[in-house]
Amino acid sequence: MIEIPHWVQVFVLVGIALVVIVVPIRILYEMTKDTRNRSRRFQELSDRLKERFGAVEAHRTILGMSRITFKHDGRPAAVFQPADDQILIRLEPKVEPKFHVIARSRGALTPPIAVMWDSFRVLSRILTHDPLIDESVALYATPIFGSYLREAALDGIPAEGKPTGIAESLVILSKLPGLRHFELRMSPSGGFRLLLTLRADDMLYRPDELESAVHHAFQLYDLLVLY
Repeated sequence: MIEIPHWVQVFVLVGIALVVIVVPIRILYEMTKDTRNRSRRFQELSDRLKERFGAVEAHRTILGMSRITFKHDGRPAAVFQPADDQILIRLEPKVEPKFHVIARSRGALTPPIAVMWDSFRVLSRILTHDPLIDESVALYATPIFGSYLREAALDGIPAEGKPTGIAESLVILSKLPGLRHFELRMSPSGGFRLLLTLRADDMLYRPDELESAVHHAFQLYDLLVLY
């Protein structure tokens, strides 16, 4: 019978222990890496909001999306991060929207209809026939409210000078630095939400751009809901 040296036995046992202990730890580390990164980004976003808004509070949840509540000129709102490259701004006013509207960055393909999934409502695209709006933003609404939306947007496009009102806010939102795409949705059941899809992390580190996005979200709310 061959006697195995003691050091060999110790070496084998240590190797087995490393495999049994270290490998699961490494797997767990990789599995939780995304969670840690999201937590870090969430904290960074909370810190940026504190530079421009009041009453900022972070609400972390185990299930569902964590949110950050804050106030802009005394008006409540909340921010979520649905994905690493997205910021969702939800206004929390007392008066809920009565109509359905979608406004989004115009892409290479712009369908003639859009679906409001929270209420299963199909909306038609509204054309203003002004290139300032139609070439950068796609607007969708019901026929009745669409007429108001079209006229209100056109009223803010002067023959000379800068746009105002709805036109101004839509153009500014579509051209925010670091932004790849924006989508505003309002409905009686879904409230008033602005989703920003980022090209990079710029928005997380630019409180001025965040403040601009929130300001124009509230301005659009006033013009589309409290008109």
